[in-house]
Amino acid sequence: MIKKLRLKFTFVCSLGMGIILIAICVFYFSLSETQLKNQSETIVKNNLNSIVYKIQDNKIIDNAWLSQLEAGNKIIVHIEDGKYPLSFRGSYKTITSRDILIADAQEKALSEYGFNTKTKPESIINVSSISFEITGQHKELYKAALAVVPMDSSWQSVIVLRDLKQDYDAMAHTRLVFFIAILFLTVIMFYFSWWFSGKTIQPIEKSHRQQMEFVASASHELRSPVTVMGLSIASLEKSKNEEDTNKFISSLKHECTRMSRLVNDLLTLASSDINTLPLNSEKFDVQTLLLSLYEHYTPLAASNGLKLSISLPDCTIPVLNGDYQRLYQALGAILDNALFYTPYGGNVELGYYLGRKKLTIYVSDTGIGIKDENKSKIFDRFFREDPSRSKKEHYGLGLSIAKEIIHSHSGKIYIKDREGGGSTFVIVLPVTN
Repeated sequence: MIKKLRLKFTFVCSLGMGIILIAICVFYFSLSETQLKNQSETIVKNNLNSIVYKIQDNKIIDNAWLSQLEAGNKIIVHIEDGKYPLSFRGSYKTITSRDILIADAQEKALSEYGFNTKTKPESIINVSSISFEITGQHKELYKAALAVVPMDSSWQSVIVLRDLKQDYDAMAHTRLVFFIAILFLTVIMFYFSWWFSGKTIQPIEKSHRQQMEFVASASHELRSPVTVMGLSIASLEKSKNEEDTNKFISSLKHECTRMSRLVNDLLTLASSDINTLPLNSEKFDVQTLLLSLYEHYTPLAASNGLKLSISLPDCTIPVLNGDYQRLYQALGAILDNALFYTPYGGNVELGYYLGRKKLTIYVSDTGIGIKDENKSKIFDRFFREDPSRSKKEHYGLGLSIAKEIIHSHSGKIYIKDREGGGSTFVIVLPVTN
């Protein structure tokens, strides 16, 4: 499912960026082709005007100047004095014969535009001109510009043809370059989209994976009490004496209590996941909370051969604003974890110190410590630092619940190594002035 989602995201992202890129390229192609056509027309008209100016200025137009003009601008120049062409064979070679191109230009000007270079113009002052495109015998295109220049008693006509092959070659080259660029950018965009989509859905993938692991772990933990309860019920049905009956009933009660604890823990985590963890807001001092924990866990520590101590600094007693019972539950889970993983004869210390606008509570132990690679996992659900030492009563949910409760109080929790061995859980909470 996650892979399909990533592929869809990659496809949509690549398609969207590709459409934008193609639209930009089409706009650029259209603009560049228009500019090339305008440039070609400008070149033809400028050369036509240069020749017309020379004619009007009664300057001599020699073959050398025309040859240089043709070669430099890649054009064909044809000049007629009345009906008689100038004796100039040209220097620019074309695929189609010059004579055929000149004749085609004159014929198209006459047939389609009524522009006749073979008759004397009506105006004896104004120069008339026209421009269009013609096609050679080999399907090559030329830009044609024709002008008729009135003289005193006659007229002269000028025809300028420019081969558009170089312009279309430039267009084709530009299109090829852009096609390769688009192809290259499409590949880059695909890989970028694949990488970006992977980064984007990482939280979803992680959440999905954690959900599946959570369901699998919860199912595993629930299977054990359900199995024991089923066996106890079956044995209870076959029981024939009161002692066995009481033993099976006691086992059922114990497993029901275990299952109830597990279900309550799961409901707490589920409520936290959807931000509906019920919290009662009240003000209380931290010493009351810690002293209650100390008194409650001192007998448990003693029964395990441990020493539980409390450190209360001599300062103004800070006031907390939150859910007393939930914080008691969170700190109790941390204390229970410390007592469970501290070997016989060890010490566990509970205390706090006050900083600027924040309160730091700590639980320090001389236990087995936590490996560096497990410090980021210690608050994961169903995680156990040492599974071989776990009891049935410990599901690996206590620290997860503690973390969610502390976060719901705008606090943070982390773990660090204790000097001399062991671990220290640090809880930072905001205080009420």
